[in-house]
Amino acid sequence: MRFKLRPETKDNTMTLAIAGVIVVVFFFTIQNIPGLLAFIKQLFRILMPFVVGFSLAFLITPLMLRIENQWLRKLKLSFSSKRKISAFLTMVISLGLFSLFIYIIIPQVLDSLNQISTQLPLYIEAAETYLNDLFLGLNIRDEITEILVSTGEELLSTITNLLREYLPMLLSASWQVVNTIFKVLVGLIITVYILLDRERFGNQFKKLTYAFLHEKDADNLLYLSRVTSKTFNSFIVGKSIDSLIIGVLSFIGMTIFGWPFAVLISVIIGVTNMIPVFGPFIGAVPGFIILFIVNPMVSFWFLLFVLFLQQLDGNIIGPTILGDSVGLPSLWIMFSILVGGGFFGVVGMFLGVPVFAVIYLIVKNIAQFKLDQKGIKIDEK
Repeated sequence: MRFKLRPETKDNTMTLAIAGVIVVVFFFTIQNIPGLLAFIKQLFRILMPFVVGFSLAFLITPLMLRIENQWLRKLKLSFSSKRKISAFLTMVISLGLFSLFIYIIIPQVLDSLNQISTQLPLYIEAAETYLNDLFLGLNIRDEITEILVSTGEELLSTITNLLREYLPMLLSASWQVVNTIFKVLVGLIITVYILLDRERFGNQFKKLTYAFLHEKDADNLLYLSRVTSKTFNSFIVGKSIDSLIIGVLSFIGMTIFGWPFAVLISVIIGVTNMIPVFGPFIGAVPGFIILFIVNPMVSFWFLLFVLFLQQLDGNIIGPTILGDSVGLPSLWIMFSILVGGGFFGVVGMFLGVPVFAVIYLIVKNIAQFKLDQKGIKIDEK
């Protein structure tokens, strides 16, 4: 006589077995977190060329599609030929713009860093003299003057030590640069493969999705992939154009006013402007410090100039280029920046916005679906 388990017993046994496996896996993970983190870090380092390749392909795919669908639309060529031509032109344009940036900007940035490094003692001495004269002119009590001067000297000394420590590292990190260049070159090759066969990769992902998931879950995952791709692409491309414009306007303004280190400071402002909301203020800090050491009076005018740029970007340039690409209210943008920055630093501050925009859209759709099921209608404010 065969022994048969009741369906309820089978279900309970299976549930307990799965729960036991989850507990064991969780316990093992907790016990080996340092090793796992080291493994993930090493894996990420090895796969860096693929990360570079997929990232570049993601960024320049809109340009390739524009070339393919608009520039080459009237040519009587096969799809394969159009794809090869559009991919080639995309890579040429992208590499050309990047090379132009390197050729024009990088030498001037390195020259500015070298100039600051070599003439730093003279700048520090001039800044200290300016502070002393300023305090004497304001007739501040000697005790307060002493505290302010000593605090200022300590601050300048700290800045000096930091600059002396890190500038040589920036100017002499040759091996890291060579290693990075190698990974970027391999990443460029991977980018070409992705651009040429993007439909094939997409189709493979779609097949795997429907093969291993239920149809409804697969539909939801593909929808999520499309939303994520659109959100990230709109935000990153739009923010890049916005930051480029701000960097150029900063350079033009600083050149007109005759302020020193216009290229270096404008690059800093343009790069940090990629961070929403806080970016312009983060970029203003190193610019203010550099200008204060060279010419304290100019540094205060520089702060007003950055405030003007921030208002121009926040009210005119940013909305015109980005529009409502992320679809997040201002409060949630601030929340995503703070949370992303708290966990992942500067990268988290930048990517936190599009990531949270996707999460916000998913939660919003689920909530609306639940409300529709219950027959509840709530007007959007």
